[in-house]
Amino acid sequence: MVNVLSVVFPLYIYPTSCSPSASSPTCAWYPFFQAVQANPPVMFNFVINPNTGPGDLYTYPNTDWINVISYARSFNNTRLIGYVDSDPVKIQPSAYKPQIQTYKNWYNYTAKDIHMDGIFVDDMAYSSSTDSYYTTFANNIKSVWSTAPVANAPAPYIMMNPGSPISCSFYSNVNSLVTFEDYYSNLHNAPFLQSPYTNCPRYKQTIIIHDFNGTAVDQQQVCDDMGESYRVGNLFITDAIENDKLNINPYDKVPGMLQQFAGSVKATDSWITAHPQWYPDI
Repeated sequence: MVNVLSVVFPLYIYPTSCSPSASSPTCAWYPFFQAVQANPPVMFNFVINPNTGPGDLYTYPNTDWINVISYARSFNNTRLIGYVDSDPVKIQPSAYKPQIQTYKNWYNYTAKDIHMDGIFVDDMAYSSSTDSYYTTFANNIKSVWSTAPVANAPAPYIMMNPGSPISCSFYSNVNSLVTFEDYYSNLHNAPFLQSPYTNCPRYKQTIIIHDFNGTAVDQQQVCDDMGESYRVGNLFITDAIENDKLNINPYDKVPGMLQQFAGSVKATDSWITAHPQWYPDI
């Protein structure tokens, strides 16, 4: 089966007004759920981030989070991955095991289905000297997922975020790597498109674009380029701006062209699915 483009939502938006019902139009996540519901062939990866991680260790999230997580779980085209930060200088990968175990323990919650499908590792400071750190990190995630409370749970979906391309040899440790997290204006000169990274598996790459200032036609073209020409696996586009000096985060607000973006990914995938012979994985 041919690989198609999926969406990733780095959802760093607190789920306000999502209790008692996350399906209410007043829910902060409602536009994202609209996108999921309107585009059922597309897989949507939700990065779940209660508090730069799962929040209090070995407990369940609060009612607001339970409502949005369980509602996201009610769709057949969603994958939920728990956010964990990383710091190879300060913290050993084993120290993250309690956070990973906390996410895994959400399988135990019986009132609603809030289980996670895997882990998103942010701020990946990859280099030749930290390769073993992140390899151990990935192995720790796999180790936690293979044990109780659900020993037979599917293997975890592991996405790590270096924000730029890294050694092709590392890809075997994960399901996806964020190889571009940058301004829209920098996309077509991105290093992941250039040597020595051209032989890295594209279907294992995630592209996150902020400060998008193009039209709906431009956004469709980006989806076509990423899905058809470059054959990447996951994509997110937002017009929200990033400004570190002013502490402006592009992931704490709803993209202005969210519905059109999701529809564009669906259109790209429909074309790929109709012509699989033209789109080998690279």
